[in-house]
Amino acid sequence: MSNQPPYGGPPPQARPPYQGPPPQGPSPQYGPAPQYGPPPQYGPSPQQQYAGPPTPYWGPPQGPPPQGPGFGWGSDGFPPPPRKKSKAPFIVLPIVVVVAGVAALLMWRQVSSGRDDDYTSPQPTYTSTYEPTAEPTETGAPTIPATRPTRTRPTATRTTPTTPPPPSDLDIVTKNRIYKTGVQRTVNCRESSARANSPANARKYYTQILSCLNRAWPRQVALSGKTFAPPRMIAFTGPVSTPCSGNAPSSFYCSANRTIYMDATTDLKRYRQFLGYGNRSTAMAFLRADMSDTMAHEYGHHLQHLTGILRASSNIQYERSGDAALQMSRRLELQATCLGGVFLGANKSSYGLNGGLFKSQLDWLHAHQGDEYGTRRDHGSRAVVPRWAAAGFKTRSPASCNTYLAAATYVR
Repeated sequence: MSNQPPYGGPPPQARPPYQGPPPQGPSPQYGPAPQYGPPPQYGPSPQQQYAGPPTPYWGPPQGPPPQGPGFGWGSDGFPPPPRKKSKAPFIVLPIVVVVAGVAALLMWRQVSSGRDDDYTSPQPTYTSTYEPTAEPTETGAPTIPATRPTRTRPTATRTTPTTPPPPSDLDIVTKNRIYKTGVQRTVNCRESSARANSPANARKYYTQILSCLNRAWPRQVALSGKTFAPPRMIAFTGPVSTPCSGNAPSSFYCSANRTIYMDATTDLKRYRQFLGYGNRSTAMAFLRADMSDTMAHEYGHHLQHLTGILRASSNIQYERSGDAALQMSRRLELQATCLGGVFLGANKSSYGLNGGLFKSQLDWLHAHQGDEYGTRRDHGSRAVVPRWAAAGFKTRSPASCNTYLAAATYVR
C-alpha cells in the first residue's frame, strides 16, 4: 500500500496572462497626388485684335463755296446749276459692311469666351454610341457609368469559436469520465503458482498479476478519453532510490517515472515467518491475498495518474492544511483501494476468489488495514477501508469509487 505521497508539491505556476498581439503601426502615408499644370501654350491666337473701323476720307470740298446767305437762285438771276448725283450710297455701304463685321466679330468672341482654351490643339472626333457619364480620372482608372447598378456583397457574420476553459481540479476528481466507463470485463486472470520463497519467485508473482491488470484496464482508460500506457514494475529487496521520495520504505507508485515499486523484502520475510505457523495454509493464503491486493492498489494509483486525478488531487491537497489536507490524501488512497477491488471482482472466478480460504483472508486483510496501525491519518481508518474495497469488488465498476463526492464520515 502506498505510504509515500510521490505526487505532492506546489501546483505548476500559471503562465503570464496573454497580453495580446503587438500594437500595429500606422498605415503607410502616401504623399499628395501630383499636381498638373495648365495646358501648354501654342503661340498667339490666330484671331487678331480689331482696332476699330478706319477713319473715312471725305476728300476736298466739291465746287466753289456757296455764295450768299442761301442756296437759292443767285443774285445774278441765273438758275442754279443742275443737282449732282449724291455719293452717300457709296460712303454708307462700306460703313455698314464694316460695322456688321465688327458686330459679328464681337459676337464670335463672346461665344468663344465660354469654351476651353484647348482650341490651339484640335482633337479628332469619334462617332460612338457609348457616351460616358463620368469624367475620366487623372489616375487612368476605368470609370463606371453612373447608371450602372452597384452590387453589394452580403456581409457574412463570422462567429469566432470560443475555447471552453479547462476543467478545474475539483471537476477532474469529482466528474472524471472514468466513473462512466461501466462494468469491467473479465480477462480471466489466474493467480501465479509462484510463492514468495525467493526474490525471483516473488517478482514472478507480481509480474503475473501486473500482466492481467495491463489487459483489464486499457478499454476503460480509452473510454475516459485518455491514452493508456502500462506502468513499469520494480521488485526491490534492499535500499532503492526513486525520483519520488528517495529511498522506498514500502510498496508504492511513483508517477514521475510511472513505476510501481513492490516491497519484496517484506513479503520474503513474512513467508519465512509463516512457515512456522501451526495453520500454515491460512497464513500463506493471507500473504498471497496481501501481495495481490497491494499490486492492484498501486495500479489504482497508476490509473489515477493516467486520468488526471492524481495531479488534481495533489493540487487540492497542497492548497489545504491540517485534517483538510489529510482528508484529500485519504480520498485518494481509498479510491485506489476501490479500483483494485474492481479488478479483483471482475476476475474473481478465474483468480480463485469466489469464496473459500483465499477470499476470507482478503476480507480479513481489509478489515485490519487502516491508519490505526500507523502514525498518520492519510490512508483511511479500518472502519472505512472494507467499505470501499467491497464496493469495487461487488460492482466491478469505477462508478462506485468516486470517493471525492462521499461525505466526510466515509473517508475518515
